[in-house]
Amino acid sequence: MKNSKMNWSVRLAKEAERQLKRLPPDRQEVILKHLREMRDDPFRENVKPLKGKKWKGRYRKRVGQYRIIFTPLHKERIVDILLILLRSEKTYR
Repeated sequence: MKNSKMNWSVRLAKEAERQLKRLPPDRQEVILKHLREMRDDPFRENVKPLKGKKWKGRYRKRVGQYRIIFTPLHKERIVDILLILLRSEKTYR
């Protein structure tokens, strides 16, 4: 029986791509694994909507010390990855 669940597409913004390339190779692997898993369900594991006007409609996925900031486009079933950040006091400023 074929899986009838339609998968999501994951797109990286230029800035997110740059941020990913700057990470150490072992961290890149972990982030890439999570990005692949988001194709099945972008809201699984450690995902929360962000608060504040600037972040409306955006979510964050926690991956260890890192945060993947994304916007889901439900109709198109696309996950736009906006940022990949190391968590700090300034992450959401």
